Amino acid sequence: APAFPYQHLTSAHYVMDLIYNPAQTRFLQLASKQGAHTENGMPMLIGQAEGAWAIWSGTSS
Repeated sequence: APAFPYQHLTSAHYVMDLIYNPAQTRFLQLASKQGAHTENGMPMLIGQAEGAWAIWSGTSS
């Protein structure tokens, strides 16, 4: 996990890791332990794939 002041995270924070495999990286685990909302990179991967498909196929996503 990156060197980060995890102790300052609270439930008011949102943390995203662009890695999607594993779904819960050590970074996300440590942030979640402090109460932060966490998200892995899967939503970004899906969004990029939808955008690429729309461009490639000429349809809207």
